[in-house]
Amino acid sequence: MARDILESLQQGFVLGDGGYLVEARFRGYSTPRVIVEFPNVLRLIHQDFFRAGSQVLQAHTWWTTRRHLKARGGEANWADRMEEINRTAVRLAKEVAGDDALVAGSICAAAYGKDVLDLDDAAACNVAQAEWDEQIAVMVDEGVDFLICEAFLRLGEARLALACCKKARVPAMVCISIYPDEVVTRDGASPAECARVLAEEGADIVGSNCCREPAQMWPMVLEMREAVDVPIAFQPVGCRTSTPGDWRSIRESVIVPGVEMAKFALQAKAEGIDYIGACCGAGPELVRAMAQALGCERDPV
Repeated sequence: MARDILESLQQGFVLGDGGYLVEARFRGYSTPRVIVEFPNVLRLIHQDFFRAGSQVLQAHTWWTTRRHLKARGGEANWADRMEEINRTAVRLAKEVAGDDALVAGSICAAAYGKDVLDLDDAAACNVAQAEWDEQIAVMVDEGVDFLICEAFLRLGEARLALACCKKARVPAMVCISIYPDEVVTRDGASPAECARVLAEEGADIVGSNCCREPAQMWPMVLEMREAVDVPIAFQPVGCRTSTPGDWRSIRESVIVPGVEMAKFALQAKAEGIDYIGACCGAGPELVRAMAQALGCERDPV
């Protein structure tokens, strides 16, 4: 495929991959340990997505800014190894992708839970952007083809991350997340407003990922598609978010059937959704089902 994501999208749909963080957990490995202590495991996950048909492999750079690494480091001092961790993650993805798939650098929100970024605190925002700048510089230096800002629950924070991406002069995708029991972002923006603002501020691709199963995310991406002319990304989770209980901790019991993922992949293609992928809970088997339906399975089984 073309080495430029935007050129590839002009030629037709692009099939992304699934959720690395959860897939590693399914296999018994945590982040960032899987990157530097068990690289063969992460390499195999990339290979499994690649063989299934993924045309983009995301470097497993989720939770790898200094702030996230410090929070996860404990006695390991992961934050001191930020550059090593990000470089290794990108190199593993590029090794598997070769000339046959693109590699994207993944960027997540500054923090989750109670420790969210205060968007009214200029100093805190500057610190967050400095950490994104640092991470992005490493990923771009290692040769990522484009950047994906993922699972941003607030438009304001997504805008800050996008501004960092635009300095890098590689294409940028920004994906907004809205939980199933909410209709707007945590700072009150509708999907259409998110799409318009992000596109106006330079996002090359906009869309949604995480937090919703395919049927729940579908109306969001259609609303975004109607609001802008840039390519749209559709990356739902591979587990039931409509099932009572905490879907984030019991994913194994609520996996979406492959036939359903395949159905929505076909529907997305028919509706002109350009970037079709998946997120948490969607392993290589679900991406393979999507690839089979779309006719791009790379290594048929």
